[in-house]
Amino acid sequence: MELVVEERLKELGVSLAYTVVEFTNRAYSEAIWESLLNPLIAKIEAEDTIEMIKDNEKMIATKKAYRALGKDPARFRPSSDSLWRRVIQKKGLYQINDLVDVNNYFSLLYKLPFGSYDLAKIGDEITLTVGEAGESYAGIGKKAVNIENLLVLKDAEGPFGSPTSDSTRGMIGEETTQAILIGYVFNEMDVAGMQQEIKAAVEKYLQDCKVIQQAVI
Repeated sequence: MELVVEERLKELGVSLAYTVVEFTNRAYSEAIWESLLNPLIAKIEAEDTIEMIKDNEKMIATKKAYRALGKDPARFRPSSDSLWRRVIQKKGLYQINDLVDVNNYFSLLYKLPFGSYDLAKIGDEITLTVGEAGESYAGIGKKAVNIENLLVLKDAEGPFGSPTSDSTRGMIGEETTQAILIGYVFNEMDVAGMQQEIKAAVEKYLQDCKVIQQAVI
């Protein structure tokens, strides 16, 4: 994989922490829910409030970048905001498949948008850029996502992912065997430590998992 972050986005403090994996995906893993998601969800439900979202440094940095690009983060919420807000409101999380469930765990844990993409469905040269005027794509669970002025991942065929909502083109299914997991980072943090924890978790909880590549750009 070759990932590039445009210079104008680097100047805003945006980076990508990515992990490429080979694995066997499954519809459901009891271990992922019982060991990772359910304890974290219970802790958030018991301790967190909506005000904590507003005051969180990572959320503040994320939304600052959105506004700098001309996108309203209140209308186009980062996925980390949406997930955290949903759990605080005790609405639970949808169970999808192993990689998507782990992806959501990382987003809740690190308070960052994460996206996972099937490598068989996207190109191997990816650029983080900004959606152009009038651009949109078919979103997962949505008819269309307005990506104008939104951070987007693009390959040779066009945009397929964003920290708000991903397209159907690169989405993870039970047939997925190779994928890239991308964390969108907007402020200074221990990214190296996070990457080590991600590697350990995917190798433990995804079936037959091997980490092929891991980097921060």
